[in-house]
Amino acid sequence: MAQVVRIGKKKYAVGLSWGPLTPDRPLRPQAIEKTRHSKNDLYVTSGDIEPMVGHCDQANGVKAGLPVLAPLVADGWPANTLIALAPDGQPAIGFQILNGIIYDDVVGSVEEIRTWFDGIVGEHKWDHVSSPWDASGVKTSAFEDSIRTSGVKPPRLHSVREGRGAAIKVTVLILLVLAGFVVVSKIVRDRQEMAARLALLSRHVVIHVTPPARIVPVGAFVAGCLSAVNRIPSDAVGWTVQSISCRPDKIWILWKRSSGSGTIRDLERALSSRVKLVGKNRAKTGISLSVPEYEIPVGRLPDLEEEKKDLASVLEYYNLDYQAAGDSFLPGFSGGSGAGFSVNLPDIPDDRLLSALGSVNGLSVRSLDWAGKSQWILKGELKHAPIILVHDRSDGRFGRGTSGESGSGPGGKHESSPPFGKSGRSSVGERQFGSVSGNLAPRESSGPIEKTKGQYEGTALPSVRLPGDR
Repeated sequence: MAQVVRIGKKKYAVGLSWGPLTPDRPLRPQAIEKTRHSKNDLYVTSGDIEPMVGHCDQANGVKAGLPVLAPLVADGWPANTLIALAPDGQPAIGFQILNGIIYDDVVGSVEEIRTWFDGIVGEHKWDHVSSPWDASGVKTSAFEDSIRTSGVKPPRLHSVREGRGAAIKVTVLILLVLAGFVVVSKIVRDRQEMAARLALLSRHVVIHVTPPARIVPVGAFVAGCLSAVNRIPSDAVGWTVQSISCRPDKIWILWKRSSGSGTIRDLERALSSRVKLVGKNRAKTGISLSVPEYEIPVGRLPDLEEEKKDLASVLEYYNLDYQAAGDSFLPGFSGGSGAGFSVNLPDIPDDRLLSALGSVNGLSVRSLDWAGKSQWILKGELKHAPIILVHDRSDGRFGRGTSGESGSGPGGKHESSPPFGKSGRSSVGERQFGSVSGNLAPRESSGPIEKTKGQYEGTALPSVRLPGDR
């Protein structure tokens, strides 16, 4: 069995089994095959013209990478050499080289090596014979000098599993390269497909930007309407006002001929403007109106439910009765988004009610209509935050609350100022247009603007008459 010996400062493997290799075939596969056939772990090849393989087990300190001593003897000594050495404190070793081919590479005790040496020394004609039992034999120090100065690099042992490990490494490397190529190809392909999709979508997608909400303030609107209504003459002979519809940009008045004394030309002379016939004994005229609007980002507005509660609080504070109609939250709320409202009033609202309505965030007026007697209809819309913004509001910063201090007030409910804020100010910033100050009552005249006796006396307004009420 192979062992390790130290010659000088270097360690060498000795005691290998040797055999020939076929020179016209690759040496390494042959060496591995012979080593495995002998059930050994390590091998080394030597010789160019007549190659050989030496093999052994991985034991006694012998391992892959250790230099082998026998090839150095075969290359550095005569072609026919028989030599035995007994290094101090180490096993004895012996080599038999015939015609430059390694025949024996032995290691053992001094007695075992001497028996081996004596058994073959007389069998051949040697070019060199040396042993520690012969006085002229080569000493260990001289042997060390000979292999050190030979200039031959000693071959080293290899493991039969080295090739398999290298093959596995190469295979793994190839697989990694292929996997990387597949991944990179997929990434490039996905990016190309995504770019193609985006290019296709960009031809059809329209980006919608939510514009700011445009608010028509109720105070300025009612003041403008009232100013225009007060300019309607009351002495149009033979003609009476049938209905009035006030819009932010214009007021439309529908006239009805009530007697045979007045003509359409008489009406035009009384109005100092042209009128339009809309039917038999009916005419229509318009008065231009300009009510200033202001804009507010929709993200600064409360959600619709909060605005509905604010509007309901105003009606409750002034003791104005209301009831739900159908699925609407407030009387007269239109379908669809539920943001439109229509409230019946007994007369044009005074300053205090206008101030309270003006404090409702997002309240924008669309029209104020008169349809006979003393009934006025206020219509508008609650401009509110988009639904996508409402879901993100968890701090409740737009909820203002509707509860106030208890006591005796205008509606018998409150004593302090209304809980929905001061006139002309909202919870999201300063209003650009406040409610109208001063007495909004029109001058006394016949028709829709005639002041009702006791209309503005006291602090409470009559109840709102809802559609369908009796």
